[in-house]
Amino acid sequence: MKQTQFVKSNTQSWDEFKALCEMERSESLPIHFPNLYRKICNDLAIAQSRQYSPILVEQINRLVQLGQKRLYLSRSNQFSELWHVARTAFPRALYENRVMLAVNLLAFWGLALIAFIWVRLDPDAAYTFLGQGTLLNIEKMYDPSGSVQSAERGASQDLLMFGVYIYNNIGIAFQMFAGGVLFCVGAAFFLLFNSFYFGAIAAHIVNVGFEGPFFSFVITHGSFELTAIIIASAAGCRIGYALLNPGQFTRAYAIKQAAQKALPLIVGAFLMLVIAAFIEAFWSPRDIANEIKYTVGSGCWAYVLYRLYKGMRYGA
Repeated sequence: MKQTQFVKSNTQSWDEFKALCEMERSESLPIHFPNLYRKICNDLAIAQSRQYSPILVEQINRLVQLGQKRLYLSRSNQFSELWHVARTAFPRALYENRVMLAVNLLAFWGLALIAFIWVRLDPDAAYTFLGQGTLLNIEKMYDPSGSVQSAERGASQDLLMFGVYIYNNIGIAFQMFAGGVLFCVGAAFFLLFNSFYFGAIAAHIVNVGFEGPFFSFVITHGSFELTAIIIASAAGCRIGYALLNPGQFTRAYAIKQAAQKALPLIVGAFLMLVIAAFIEAFWSPRDIANEIKYTVGSGCWAYVLYRLYKGMRYGA
């Protein structure tokens, strides 16, 4: 293909791409922008391989540079929008979903307390509920004289565990949110399962005398992690309740409305789980005096509970 034909067949797409790149920063890019960007890159490769004029090659190269900057700017805006949702829409969503949140909070901590008291009074119950293999692994992890507690973790292992914790936490939260579609049953099941598991494990650890390493490890990141899991469950239950009680709307419309109101809860829970994973990977396993960890952990719990209360009470 001659250069004139090449230019003629692509001028319209180049002009469209340039106009999109020069849009205001606040405007969102159309969904086909990445495909158009790939086409421009391909056009540049063709122009270079066919040895078209340097002026044309430079013209297309400038388009590629413009597209690259616009894509990075778009990603930056996405993070800004995410932070904006967490700062404004999330507290408002806590207020709008305060009843569902209260129910999930009571269910989680109520069952955890029941499981804790049960296993404390009947230590053998832990083996029935959790199994001997699970309990042996937990004991090995928090045994003060064991290899896990005495081992030193390097920076590379901390980074690896950060990824593992995010994967696990997000997985649990997604199960609770997606489980809400099953008329709240799925969300309630995962919430109550994790609640009972946490209470039973905590009681067993106390029974075997390993409470120091355990509570000093979980107290800080647990404030963000456990609260985020409860919030994710409330978001799932909100959608499930819309299925059960759509009111005067169709179920499809009721789910859509519920999802819009629950979405900020998921965004807030996601950010809290990322914070929890960071703390669990880089702070919780550090060999620091328990008193310091308890102080920092108490401060985190006070902050999380204050923000939760303020959101549910005032919506701000």
